[in-house]
Amino acid sequence: MKIKIVIAGGTGFVGQGIIKQLSPETFEVHSLSRHHYEPTETDHTIYHAVDLSQLQEWKHIVEDADWVIDAVGILLPNPIKGINYKNSSYEPAKYLIDQIVNQTNTKFLFVSANNGPFFMKPYMNAKRAVELHMKQYIPNRSYIVYPGIIFDKSRISSFVPGLIMSHMTKLPYFRKLRPVSLKEFSTEIELILTGHYSVLEQQI
Repeated sequence: MKIKIVIAGGTGFVGQGIIKQLSPETFEVHSLSRHHYEPTETDHTIYHAVDLSQLQEWKHIVEDADWVIDAVGILLPNPIKGINYKNSSYEPAKYLIDQIVNQTNTKFLFVSANNGPFFMKPYMNAKRAVELHMKQYIPNRSYIVYPGIIFDKSRISSFVPGLIMSHMTKLPYFRKLRPVSLKEFSTEIELILTGHYSVLEQQI
């Protein structure tokens, strides 16, 4: 029987990296995102365009999930568009957690962050607020990973700085920024989903 995975934010950079890592022979993967997404011919993911604030749109999708992964979030707010850490990082996670509280077999995996520069303190605060909510309501089914900058050739804006930082991790500051390639990150996620320990579960 396949492992059912629901990824909130499955059409994003991180979500797509995870999806590409998960074999359709082992996993039944569903993606929740705001917008319609047209998969490639080799992508067996089932995509759902939903608003996480509207429970009736997605409740039935997660009710029998083995895992729910929260890969939703923003790096920087956009006041002009009304996008902030509360409505785009904390609240989506809260909606998911509050739904699976009574689903005794569903595990929750949150993509947090290991550390960040001083000007990213509001971003880090939003991550820690989600962690606290998880630990309060689903303490025995909560899993957290702590990557730093995630980089890949498909996103040049993160690839170059991520690659440079990955060669500087002997320095304490860059070690805490914890650069990790998207492929490496997705491999660690797969380890967790199959019952193994990941080094990204340990904050440094």
